[in-house]
Amino acid sequence: MLMKKFNTTDITDSNIKNNIYNGIAFSISINLVKPYLAKFAERMGASDYHFALLNSLPALLSVFAFLPGALLIEAARSKTKITSKFLFAQKLVYLIIVAVPFVTKVYQPILFVLLIGLMNFPGSVAIMGYQSSIGDIFRPEHRGRAMSLRNRYSDCCRLIITFISGQILTLVPKTPEDTIFLYQIFFVIAFIFGVIEIITLLKFRYDKKENEELGKGEYFHNFVHTIKEIPKRKKYVSFLACSLLFHFGWQMGWPLFSIYTIKHLGANESWISVIAIASGASSILTTTLWAKLADKIGNSLALAIATLGMSITPILYTFARSLTYLVVFNIIVGISVAGTILILFNLLLEVTPDKNRTVYIAVYSIAINTSAAIAPLFSVWLKDMTSLYYALIIVSIIRICGSCAFFVRNIRIKKVY
Repeated sequence: MLMKKFNTTDITDSNIKNNIYNGIAFSISINLVKPYLAKFAERMGASDYHFALLNSLPALLSVFAFLPGALLIEAARSKTKITSKFLFAQKLVYLIIVAVPFVTKVYQPILFVLLIGLMNFPGSVAIMGYQSSIGDIFRPEHRGRAMSLRNRYSDCCRLIITFISGQILTLVPKTPEDTIFLYQIFFVIAFIFGVIEIITLLKFRYDKKENEELGKGEYFHNFVHTIKEIPKRKKYVSFLACSLLFHFGWQMGWPLFSIYTIKHLGANESWISVIAIASGASSILTTTLWAKLADKIGNSLALAIATLGMSITPILYTFARSLTYLVVFNIIVGISVAGTILILFNLLLEVTPDKNRTVYIAVYSIAINTSAAIAPLFSVWLKDMTSLYYALIIVSIIRICGSCAFFVRNIRIKKVY
């Protein structure tokens, strides 16, 4: 018994360390390029609707990826191995993006947007596979610590990489062509660290047997049965409804923030990196605190508090008359986002059963990404019909409604359970 306990603890500690390494590789790979996608698109002549499509198109393609991806992941003997294949397909698109600047100028923005959307098809399956794997690899009592440590170290790397990349993109290039060339180099490096991310993913160890491989007919039967069971899962359904409302407001803000930062206030790569660092630094300092708060008061109430902080962000943007103010405001953004991301993930695992968890995550992801396909385009349309300031205020109101929904859900759960 003692030996079994020791082995389980040893595997858990090893997986926590490997999860940190995986998060570091992920953070380097994504933060070399993601903070500057909108700026890169702008340098190639992108419009406001291209900014919106950078958010909505990946989400739209994700909708078509989740259910077949869930079938493949849940039926696979090893979730990490099948996830690694989708992850490699996603990272491979980085190398294709390198060729975009060689295309005729007029087609560059839309081609870039299409590739970012295409990349999200296998990427969405990979994220879903990772989430489902974590649910199997870590027991509930270890998940909060495992994910908060991962987030802390990956956020540290995000700060360093974002600062270095922002300074290089601003100080090194002498011409616009030099800047584009540096972006191409960054995409290649991002691919390399993506491969490292895959290697660490394959090093996770299980303290139980991996999935028994099911026949296609048997698995399809289980899949249909799971879909029919979803309405009976009241905690899951209420969480999905609240999350969908809040996410719509969250997603509406994405293109508006890019437009305000880049086009309205004229931010270059250096300012974009400073803004990201302000947000990231506050995330690092508060991620562990959010995990402790969630353990103390419960995931549901902690999530309601975190989302309330995110609700005031759009209003803060309307008061920003310079990039310096925007840097200060993003400290609040970082605190709120850190809690929202961490607790949303923990609560999703909490409300999904161990059996066929991937299917539940797929249904949740389809709903959220359907919203993400609509919200950015809707917010840009709303901006054109009113103004950028009015659109930001409406975004804030919708987020507040979502946060209040989480508060109400928490109260009802306490009364019922």
